Amino acid sequence: MRKQKFTRDETTTILIACLFNLANAMSAVFMNVYLYAYTGSLIVMSVYTIVRIGLFPLFFTLGGKWAQKHSFAGPLATGLVFIMLSLLFVLAAQDQFAVHPELVYGVAALTGIGEGLFWLSLNSLNQIVSSPQSRSRFLSSVGICNNIAAIAAPLISTMIIDLAASDTAGYVEIFKIVLVIYAGIALISLRVKARSAPQPFSVLKRMKLDDPQWRYCMITTFFYGMHNSLSLTLAGLLVYNATQGSGSTYGKLLAFFALISIVAFALVSRVMHRRNRMTFYRIGAVLIASSAVVLVLCPTLGGAVYYGVVNALSTPMYANPYQIIVMNAIADYAAQENIVGRVIVRETYQSIGRCLGMAAIVLCSWILPETLYLPVAVIFCSCFPIAMAVYATIYHCRRDQLNAQGLVK
Repeated sequence: MRKQKFTRDETTTILIACLFNLANAMSAVFMNVYLYAYTGSLIVMSVYTIVRIGLFPLFFTLGGKWAQKHSFAGPLATGLVFIMLSLLFVLAAQDQFAVHPELVYGVAALTGIGEGLFWLSLNSLNQIVSSPQSRSRFLSSVGICNNIAAIAAPLISTMIIDLAASDTAGYVEIFKIVLVIYAGIALISLRVKARSAPQPFSVLKRMKLDDPQWRYCMITTFFYGMHNSLSLTLAGLLVYNATQGSGSTYGKLLAFFALISIVAFALVSRVMHRRNRMTFYRIGAVLIASSAVVLVLCPTLGGAVYYGVVNALSTPMYANPYQIIVMNAIADYAAQENIVGRVIVRETYQSIGRCLGMAAIVLCSWILPETLYLPVAVIFCSCFPIAMAVYATIYHCRRDQLNAQGLVK
């Protein structure tokens, strides 16, 4: 049987995601490195991430209400404008970050507002435009396209850095190119026709975990966010430090990791199916948990390569089952309510997990010696994928038993 073609909205959503990840990979990772070069503090960068992610829930809700009355094109485009403003702020401030490190929190605020609006729209579109039948192929296509962008981005960035007078000058040129890409994405977003359901939704009501399926989804989402906090800033900076601060080497490593990730996504999309999904989930959880632990205990180029390769191989095994399970669960409620409210709550629980994960790093830096705080914090956050897989296994075994007894649908 021939695979059904993607719809126009599915294709547009994949294109937006791909271009955004190209621009984001060119700017966000190097933005962290750029700001870190001035502040010289992993803790400042951790607080920067907490501020940025902490704004997500508020602007998820505002974006959701906006989309309910109009369409997702508005919050998508506006989010991109705020992200562009954050880049312009960085270009204007430059050396001032070294004199006034607190300026990075202004960048964090602008980026948080923009990403909050953008990710609410894109994640809602992922949920709305894909069907249960196309979802696995849709997510794999997004993963492959994102990783093609992830290969191209560091190669382009590395070439720009190599041609520039210094790494810092190269970062400035990268940011200028990214501004143009974001403007193009904003125009493409106007083609999106998918709309939110017109009925109202309550975020606070959905924050309650009185439904067993919803409780399971949100607890695993929180666990996912706790571990995901490591990849937002810290892991990338540790890999950067392992390259002895070489922006060119760093970019080439990111391209290599992305190439492995493309192969992994392609393979997993072919061999993973409903019957073996939990097996992939468990293997991926153990591997991805080990990647950051090895990196922090062995902060050398070898540790960085282990982190990148294992993380690339395990992400589709770990993240795809999680996303399919949660997205299918959200789709179960589509006939009764506006599911954008549940998308917002899912992103809110993930943001809470991310912020608490970064807060754990900051807290450890206050109470533990400098040589201990990073390993302790990273090992703590790395326990969550394993806890997540164990919880998922128990839940699904219990659900299957009740299903066999005819006690659940």
